[in-house]
Amino acid sequence: MSPRFSGAWTLGLIAALQLAAPTPARAQPQPETSGVIGRIFDERTNEVLVQVVLLVDSVRRDLPVSSQGRFVLTNLAPGRHRVELRHIGYRPLVLEIMLAPGQVLERQFAMVFTGDRLPELSVESRNSKLLSRFADFERRKTTGMGAYITRDEIRSRGYMSMGDALRTIKGVRVNCGVIECRIHMVRSSPGCFPTFYVDGRLARSFAESTPISDVQGIEVYRGASEAPGEFSGSGAGCGVIAIWTRAAP
Repeated sequence: MSPRFSGAWTLGLIAALQLAAPTPARAQPQPETSGVIGRIFDERTNEVLVQVVLLVDSVRRDLPVSSQGRFVLTNLAPGRHRVELRHIGYRPLVLEIMLAPGQVLERQFAMVFTGDRLPELSVESRNSKLLSRFADFERRKTTGMGAYITRDEIRSRGYMSMGDALRTIKGVRVNCGVIECRIHMVRSSPGCFPTFYVDGRLARSFAESTPISDVQGIEVYRGASEAPGEFSGSGAGCGVIAIWTRAAP
């Protein structure tokens, strides 16, 4: 075989082998996944709900829910999904969603309260927040000024009278004599006694021994610097005690 022919044959063989060799497979693009960002709350009180069971397409997802009631669902395939939320005391909430590739959907999940399987105190506490005449009590309680005693505390701690409850408040003294007991603020001078309000109206007194089984809440302001505008009259310097009862119209 001549060298010229041999070289041509070798080049032809290499070309044939190259054509016959398998070409590397190209990586297939992965489909874009989707997700859901949600916030869970009570539809009437707007209180966030944390202890929630979450199911996607009937499969439980153990996801953390933040203190703001938020959760994040990731790695969902594009298409239709069924999201279900369950919480003790609330009606199950089911939402059908449709996700496009790569879409992150934001949704608000407002749950309806039923009270099922909840302790009586929890149901009562929630319902009291919805009564208009207790709204101001709840609002002032969030300011951090003064001291507050709720019905839950009264019942759970077994308080039987005003004195039982007020003895637990720092800066308040319950002084008992032979005949009666009087409530006195530590900051106040002798003979300076707090002003009482019952269901928003000025009252002459509310004796230490008065039963409090019908009391929904108590506000205690130990001086004029703590008292809000509603109770900042001339007697606020000796302290103010505002009592809210369940029996008021």
